[in-house]
Amino acid sequence: MTELEPLLNRIEQLTPHFGRAQEDLVALITRGRNRDYKGVLQNARLVLEMLLRSLITTELKQTPGKATLDELLNKFRQQAHAGLIPTHVLAHMGTVQAWGNLSAHDHAGGLHDSGVKVDLQEAMTSLNSLAAILTWYKERYLQESVAPVTAAPAARQAPAARAPSGRRLALLGGGVALAALASGLGVLAYGDSSLRREVNALYVENGEPPPPVDCQESDSEALQLLLEVGPKLSERVPKDSQTEEARAALALLRARGRKWGPEGSFHVARASLLAERDNPDTAAMNEASLCPGFAAAENLAGRMAVATGHWKDAEQHLVRAAELDARFWKPRFNLGFLLVRLQRVEEAVQWLERAVLLAPEVAEIHLELGDAYAKRAEAAESSGQAHDVNAARNLARSSWCRAKALGHPKATALCTP
Repeated sequence: MTELEPLLNRIEQLTPHFGRAQEDLVALITRGRNRDYKGVLQNARLVLEMLLRSLITTELKQTPGKATLDELLNKFRQQAHAGLIPTHVLAHMGTVQAWGNLSAHDHAGGLHDSGVKVDLQEAMTSLNSLAAILTWYKERYLQESVAPVTAAPAARQAPAARAPSGRRLALLGGGVALAALASGLGVLAYGDSSLRREVNALYVENGEPPPPVDCQESDSEALQLLLEVGPKLSERVPKDSQTEEARAALALLRARGRKWGPEGSFHVARASLLAERDNPDTAAMNEASLCPGFAAAENLAGRMAVATGHWKDAEQHLVRAAELDARFWKPRFNLGFLLVRLQRVEEAVQWLERAVLLAPEVAEIHLELGDAYAKRAEAAESSGQAHDVNAARNLARSSWCRAKALGHPKATALCTP
């Protein structure tokens, strides 16, 4: 318990500030100390839901009603509400949501089948994010409400001006947060926060976490160029136009020369992989990989290693990307795709099942998971395990039919009665 105890202590210190959420926070702490890690994830999810309901009531002036956690969180991911919750806090909320969703459902078949297993690492991932969320929320909304009122009315009307400390958000222009906390601490201001938010929105739209604050481009020229090339590199570009669009983006990015930092280099590497699959820009990829904690760059490095046939390197990069962000489905999908082809079917199934939990609306994951289940059926058949063959085939058919329902053209012939 030595690893978990500092996190539980930190949350315990914050608990008295959180009104009706205190009961679930106390339950979470108790469950953590009793090694009930699945319960920890469930209580963390409930606390997040309460915070989001409060934010919708106070910030959006709306009644949350019976909205699900996913619906509540999506409200703050919409462009119309960008900036109300800082990007890094939204990322932490996504982590608590993803692990909470995983623990809240059974996922098993028969009563004697193994259910979801949650261990210490998953609990620590969720609690790290929850602690960051609680710290931000307390600093932003609860600092004054819990402090004893001792000053005279006149003093409260004209508080002395002071620079924001390292533990407070810088609030400018109508109460919108224009600064972000790195790992829950520290302040970083941007010259043009609206451009930065638009760039971050492109990452979210593409299903990727933005780079860490220290690795982000900050000048207006760079941000405007990233906004210009972003749609050309989006996964929404039709496949028959991807190469052409990527080449146009690559030319624009390279025209800026060597001024790019890790974030810009990431886009150069991505464009080169799409435009020049046989000769991707490994120098740009290496520059992007110098940024610690850049999960999207690690995932891209894994894709690039797959493209060049370096399987071991690919697996290492993809595992690292998955470790860096518990809600990032792409490295989990890419690992499943790779491991199926390396005949490591059971490992592939595990990664793909996690990917489908994180992104159930992505047809490609269901298609690939169906293929992995089909491989499992083949292995069971060759070893004479008839019961396992039928179970695996049923899972494969179910996955393929889900892919078909989501519109994947290749799934039509696979989803049969």
